[in-house]
Amino acid sequence: MRRKMSPRRALLTAGLMAVVPNLLFATCSKEFPAITILIASILINWPIIRWLDDRQWYREWIREESK
Repeated sequence: MRRKMSPRRALLTAGLMAVVPNLLFATCSKEFPAITILIASILINWPIIRWLDDRQWYREWIREESK
């Protein structure tokens, strides 16, 4: 069974999800429409968030196997 995300990982994930769109919007808002910036931030955040989630799943799986 999956466990809750650690507070440190939750903070990192929330920070990534907040910082990337804000940086993109601040730097590119004059050249690109908001929907393009939103799509770009999703494409940037998705692999990072999946990587963090996969690492947590792998650690839990190893912990269960070693018992």
